[in-house]
Amino acid sequence: MILLVPDCGGIDYADLRLIRLAEFLGIEYRSIQLEPTSGGWAEYLLRVAPDGESCFVVNPRVLRAWTGADAIPESLGAFLAVQYRHLLVHALGPSWFDISILQSLSRGAFRAIREIREQDKSYVVSDAAGDVCESFAGLTFGPTNSNNDRVFEWSREEKRARNLISIGDLPFMSLQESESCKIWFLGSREVVDLEAPIGEETPSRYFSQFVPHAMVLRSVFGHASWHPQVPYASVIIDDPLLQPNYGALNFEALLALMKRHNFFTTLAFIPYNFKRNSARTVRLFRENSDRLALCFHGNDHMGGEFASTDRELLDRLLCIAQRRMRAHRELTGLRCDRVMVFPQGKFSAEAMAAIQAHNFDGAVNTTPHPMREPNCLTLAEVVQPAVLRYGDCPLFLRKPSRQTLSEDVAFNAFFGRPTLIVEHHDVFEDPEQLVQVAARINKTVPEVRWSSVGVALKNSILRKQAPDGVKCIRAYSRTIEITGEPEKEGRYMVEWETSTPFPGRQVFMDGVPIPFPDVESGAVRVPVDVPAGCTRTLSMAWNAVPDKTQSLGLRHNAKAFVRRRLSEIRDNYLSKNPRILATARSMHQHWTHSQPPN
Repeated sequence: MILLVPDCGGIDYADLRLIRLAEFLGIEYRSIQLEPTSGGWAEYLLRVAPDGESCFVVNPRVLRAWTGADAIPESLGAFLAVQYRHLLVHALGPSWFDISILQSLSRGAFRAIREIREQDKSYVVSDAAGDVCESFAGLTFGPTNSNNDRVFEWSREEKRARNLISIGDLPFMSLQESESCKIWFLGSREVVDLEAPIGEETPSRYFSQFVPHAMVLRSVFGHASWHPQVPYASVIIDDPLLQPNYGALNFEALLALMKRHNFFTTLAFIPYNFKRNSARTVRLFRENSDRLALCFHGNDHMGGEFASTDRELLDRLLCIAQRRMRAHRELTGLRCDRVMVFPQGKFSAEAMAAIQAHNFDGAVNTTPHPMREPNCLTLAEVVQPAVLRYGDCPLFLRKPSRQTLSEDVAFNAFFGRPTLIVEHHDVFEDPEQLVQVAARINKTVPEVRWSSVGVALKNSILRKQAPDGVKCIRAYSRTIEITGEPEKEGRYMVEWETSTPFPGRQVFMDGVPIPFPDVESGAVRVPVDVPAGCTRTLSMAWNAVPDKTQSLGLRHNAKAFVRRRLSEIRDNYLSKNPRILATARSMHQHWTHSQPPN
């Protein structure tokens, strides 16, 4: 099955963007040249596009230019509805030709197209639309886009179309089914340009301009298109030591909260604190590894330490951080996920390259761009599981509880992004906010798997099946896990996108090097056979970076000592008195700005 896109004197811009979306989803398409013909439109299509198992794109502007008619010819409408397994009707406008297409292909279920009224503020996704709308089923959210969104008015006859998404009680996305054809109607005037920069805007702002289209394409092409695995989620708490209490956080109370409301917490742990552990809290982590885990949070957590562009300094910071966490594991028995959460959210492109060279699985951050480099990411970059702009190191994005809405959770699950929540100890002054976001995630995606951030990254992969039966895996984390089918061996093709030369890297399976993989078209591809019911761990590793664990100097160490102690005084004592805390922050800002740059 392929996507058939008619072309009459040049592919229409809306169809070009639909093609780009299909490519993004891994779907094959073919352009159909529509030459001028006097009548006989059905016969012409039967000659140039005979594949009835395909999905035919119906764009009124294209068909009107081809036929030269004021309304769709009756014979053409009847032919389309029986010849192709699927019709995707989009880019509808208010003209009579567009309305005639709507009436003809819906078999009279719809009678008109109209723009939404100002008071129509929400998208309402049907509870029964899970087979098409997936994680969005049952959600109501907004606002709608009055410049783009249109709805279909029902005829007075019996409603024969299936309503999937509504705006103001009228269909915005609908499905008309018959024995021979499924006809999808989309009320979006435009298809968004996936390469358009979106700045700091949330991707859900563009919902109506591409997500319903993706829903249709994924529903039509099934496993022949890229789709995610089970959604993953983790709450990340920055900074605390492994002590019973840190600021407003009490670990035993957190554990009880997680068990009661079903979520998982990853502690972004500062390696500087590797010796400062409570045996009681270490035991709590060790005995509850199904609820608690650790990942890296910088090294000393000095201001902007990973915003540096000095590669030698970055290598030294990472070597020291890893040495500390190895010692921490020997002392406590606790492993630390090879995931870096940047202190204060500040990082450089050079830091991403350094993290990659030190074989971290990826980085997690709230801000999607390097410090002092406000790059505008494109929509295509943001709707993947991770941002891959900065070399080959994946950057996974996270949000605070209060900013994580149900539609954001659904968006993440639909496109394979793990839902990562960032908080600090002060959220436990009133943990209801955290409880609510956990409940929101569990309700929106009941199949969600709560895990450590490391496990979430390893499972942030996309899958599809090639025509020859090979299962294709698109990896984002440096390390991934593949579990075979229960009853038979599977053939897989794993790929990592790469923008850098491959020499200096090796691919391992279950810790054993495997033959040098193919590198073509900007991707590393590795064939893997997975026995029935078995799990294989694949990782791509750089050659070891020379050890640079020598001290950063007495002055640096003294500053790190003072900063860590002051931060703990702030969190454990000053945070409980807002007035004193405000004064302390003002003094800190004055002191910071008065220091000479490093």
